Amino acid sequence: MEVAEDRAKRAAKTLRETLPEVDAFFEPDQIEWPSLFQDFRRWMALEAKEESQRLADGKQKEGLLRGLKLHEQWSALAGRVICQFRPKTQGASLPPHRFRSGSPVIVQDVEQNQVRGLVASVRDGSIEVVTQDFLENDDDPFNLIPSDDEVTRRRMEFALKRAASATGNRLAELRDVLLGEAAPRFDASASTGDAPRSLNPSQWDAVDNALRAEDVAIIHGPPGTGKTVTLAHLIRRLVDRGEKVLACAPSNLAVDNLMLRVMAQGVNAVRLGHPARVSAQLHDATLDYLARSHADAKLADKLIRDAQAKLRSAGRYTRAKPAPGERAALRDEARQLFDDAQRIQRQTLDQILTGAQVLCVTLTGIDDDLLAGRNFDTAVIDEACQAVEPACWIPLSRSSRVILAGDHCQLPPTILSQEAASAGYAESMQQRLVKKRPEIARLLKRQYRMHSSIMDFSSLEFYDGQLEADDSVASHDLQPLLNDAVYVDPKPWQFYDTAGADFMEEEDDATSSRYNDAEARFVAKKATQLIEAGILPAAISVISPYAAQVQRLRNLLPEGVEADTVDGFQGRENEAVIISLVRSNTSGEIGFLLDTRRMNVALTRPRRKLIVVGDSSTIGGNSFYGRLLQYAEAVDGCHSVWEELD
Repeated sequence: MEVAEDRAKRAAKTLRETLPEVDAFFEPDQIEWPSLFQDFRRWMALEAKEESQRLADGKQKEGLLRGLKLHEQWSALAGRVICQFRPKTQGASLPPHRFRSGSPVIVQDVEQNQVRGLVASVRDGSIEVVTQDFLENDDDPFNLIPSDDEVTRRRMEFALKRAASATGNRLAELRDVLLGEAAPRFDASASTGDAPRSLNPSQWDAVDNALRAEDVAIIHGPPGTGKTVTLAHLIRRLVDRGEKVLACAPSNLAVDNLMLRVMAQGVNAVRLGHPARVSAQLHDATLDYLARSHADAKLADKLIRDAQAKLRSAGRYTRAKPAPGERAALRDEARQLFDDAQRIQRQTLDQILTGAQVLCVTLTGIDDDLLAGRNFDTAVIDEACQAVEPACWIPLSRSSRVILAGDHCQLPPTILSQEAASAGYAESMQQRLVKKRPEIARLLKRQYRMHSSIMDFSSLEFYDGQLEADDSVASHDLQPLLNDAVYVDPKPWQFYDTAGADFMEEEDDATSSRYNDAEARFVAKKATQLIEAGILPAAISVISPYAAQVQRLRNLLPEGVEADTVDGFQGRENEAVIISLVRSNTSGEIGFLLDTRRMNVALTRPRRKLIVVGDSSTIGGNSFYGRLLQYAEAVDGCHSVWEELD
C-alpha cells in the first residue's frame, strides 16, 4: 500500500514518539543526494561488481582453498559449530588465499552440497569456519569458496540513504558538518577534569579535545603511541559524565582490543556480534552469552521445549481419531508458547543493552533490528582509516557526535576495485576530514615501542619529525637478549643490499605474486643467526609485501619464527623484525612498494631490531627509497649481502 509522503512523514514521527523501541524511518520520494554520497554509491557498485566477478571466476588467484581435510568440529555458543580445516598433508601450510577472520565463506563438499559460514580464525596450517550445524561427509575433502557480503552492502546503502534524507534532526546537522557545509563546534568552556597521570601530555590533549567536541574530533595515533589506551580513557570520561557510547572499529580484532582496554577502565561494556568473531577473552561479555546466562533464559528455553513437544503431538499419528479441532488447538498453543518465549528473550536483550554503558561492535555488524530505537551520545570509531567511509555512516545514524581515531599514514581500507580505489573510495573519512579540517585533529607524539633509531625515519617522513621515543624504549636494543655463543650486531637499524648478487625476483604462475628465492634464503639465514645468538624464535617476525614470498619464507625459516604479509602484520609488533622487499629487476619496477604507507607499517613493527633486505639498484630510483637508503647510511646501518655470502 502506498502512502502519501506527508502522511508517511507524520506516521514515522508518531511511531518514534510512542514506540521508542521501533526504528521509524521516513524515506522521501525524492532524495537530494550529496555529491560525495553519489560517488560512494557509484564506487560501492564498482566494488560489488568486482567482488562478484572474482567470486564467479573459478580460477580466481588466491581465492578458493581446495581439497581441505575436516580435522575437527565442535559446538560453540548459541548453537553454532566451529569446523577446523587443514591441508591433506600433515603439517603443511595453507596455500596463498585471501580469507581473513570474519570473511563470509561457502563450505562445499564432494557432492557439491554447500553450507554458508564465517571464518573464525586463520593460521599458517589451519582455518576455522563457523557454521550453523555439524558437517557430514567428514572423511571427504572440502573446498572453501569466498562468498559475497550482501548484508554489509545493504547496511552501508541504508545508512547513506538515511543520512541523505535527514532533515531537521541531529543526523542532518552532523551530516552537514562532516560534509563541510557547517563548521565543527567545540565548547572551550566545558570542564573536562584533571589529566590522569597515566596519560602523557599529547594523549591528554587528544582526550581533552574530544571531550570538548560537539560534533567531531580526531585522534591521530602513529605506531606505538597508545591510541587505543587513549581511547579507553576517553570512553571512561564519557561514561563518567553519563553518556551512552557506541564503540566501533572496522575489524573484529580491533573491536576486541578496544573493548579489553575499556573493560580495564572498569566500564560495563557488552560485545555485539557473532560469537565466532569474538576473542575467547571476551566470550563472557558477548550479548549471546549474557542472554543465555540471564535468569529468564531457562524459562524461555522451557517454553520452547514445551512448544516443540506440542507440535510433535499435533503431528503424531494415533489409532484413535483425535477430537475435532484438537490438533489445531495444540498448534495454537505451541505458537503462543513460542510467542511468549520470544517476548521473554526480547525483554532479556533489552535489559542487557539498557544496562550497558558501552556497546562494542564492528561498523558493519550494527544490526538495526537489534538496536531499534536506541541512540547514543557518542560514537567512537577506532582504526577509522581502515574503513571505507560508507561504513562509518552506519553508527553515525544513531549518534549525536563522533570521535575518529586512527593513522591515515598507514594502510588504507582494502578495496577490490582498482577503479573505485583510484577514484577516491580508498580515502577514509578521517583522511578526508584531516585534509579539510586539520584543526579538529590531535597527534599523539610519544611512542612506547621502538628504539629511537627505528622511529626516526618514519617520524621524519610521515609525522613532520614530531614523534619522540619514551625513555623506556628510546635506547633499548638486542644486547640484553643476546648470549655470548654467537656474535650478531645489536645495532637497531640495518639494511642488507642485494645489488649485484643475482638475487632476482620471479612471478608466481598461480598467483602473479612476486617472490625472490635467493633473498628468502638470506633472510632465513639472518633469522637463524639471531636465534643462535640467544633471541627466542617467537621474538622474531619476518614480513614482506608479497604473499608468494611469505609462502617461501614459511618453508625456510626456523621453527617458531613467524612470517606474514605487511598487511597481515599491521597493528602488531615484535622484538626483531626482518623485512624482505623482494623486488630486484633491471627496469626499476617496484610494484607494491610504491605505496609508502605500506612501508611505514613495515618499518614500525620492531621494538629493538630492524633488518631490511632489498636491492638498492631497483628501489633507489624512487625518491622515498632513496631517502631510506640515505638514512641507513646515516645510522651506519648499510651492509652488502656479499659480506655474508659463503
